[in-house]
Amino acid sequence: MTKKIALLLFRYFPYGGLQKDFLGVAKELLERGNEIKVFTRSWEGDIPSSIDVTLLGEEGLTNFSKNKNYVRAIKEPLDHFSPDIVFGFNKMPGLDLYFAADTCFGKQAILKHPIQKITRRYKQSLEYEKSVFGNNSLTKLLLLNTKQANDFQSFYNTHKERITIVPPGIDEEWPLQKKININHLLDISDEKIILFVGSDFFRKGLDRAILGMKHLAKKNIPSKLLVIGDDEKKPYLRLIQKLSLEKEIVFLGPRSDVASFMKSADLLVHPAREEAAGNIIIEALVSGLPSLVSSEVGFSNLVLNYQAGSVVEGEFDQDKFNLILEQSFASSKLETIKSLIMPLEKEEFFYSRFKFIADYIEKTF
Repeated sequence: MTKKIALLLFRYFPYGGLQKDFLGVAKELLERGNEIKVFTRSWEGDIPSSIDVTLLGEEGLTNFSKNKNYVRAIKEPLDHFSPDIVFGFNKMPGLDLYFAADTCFGKQAILKHPIQKITRRYKQSLEYEKSVFGNNSLTKLLLLNTKQANDFQSFYNTHKERITIVPPGIDEEWPLQKKININHLLDISDEKIILFVGSDFFRKGLDRAILGMKHLAKKNIPSKLLVIGDDEKKPYLRLIQKLSLEKEIVFLGPRSDVASFMKSADLLVHPAREEAAGNIIIEALVSGLPSLVSSEVGFSNLVLNYQAGSVVEGEFDQDKFNLILEQSFASSKLETIKSLIMPLEKEEFFYSRFKFIADYIEKTF
């Protein structure tokens, strides 16, 4: 039986991991004949003709105020649409179902300075999260891995029966993208190609990757770090200049051909400070690309399980990261890993998230 489903998202932009999941879910639900209506503050890029989108506007000076105004503004159009299911991709009150692509704010907030804890932004973030994960909430929860689930359960005492762990979700067209000659494309000599992919440079650990490049330079290991993503570059350009790494690091901005770069590079580095899952790790797996990640990455266990690279175990240590990065280029280690994980491209499990979620909705609501 088809349903009327409201999809709630604060903001859509084409290169975010959450946004990719949102769009994949929306398309799968539409293909099954459901009536879908999207409510968002703004939509960057072309809106697919098949998706009905209501833009509520960017009222407010900060993301905090914009989100607060969005939650207020959505009530009337949502009542008018009268959906069977209110499905959110950001934390907010009033959801029947929530797709959790983020970490537990409450757990992270324990470490914040006391002054931060009295701000309206802090209180609102905690309030919205509690409305979804709190012990009295009825919202059903789609989470990415057990580590993430354990964090929310331990902080909010979330009822276990409300939680469902979803499988990975790579776009089925990913394998269709071809390898490219990066050295020729970017006029680079015969150097090792290291990828950094992400649009929140600090949270994803770009500064850590840059410091790693300085270590490789000291060890006379010819390499280039290619940065794919969209964020403020100035502080990182200053760090690069300070370390005299202008020739070793290239910013490519957001790109639609990430798969081609992954299939052609030597190593992905993802030394994130905070990462609920890290879909980029799955994308590297199915691309046959070895990874070096921090233990804060939710999918770091898959790197170990599939022997797909290395994890900086425990609390992040820059020296440890640097050493593992250096050792990654010893002998034929990376080529051995590539040959081991190359068959994963054909594993249906890595492409099953969107169908799994649509099946879950059909069975549960």
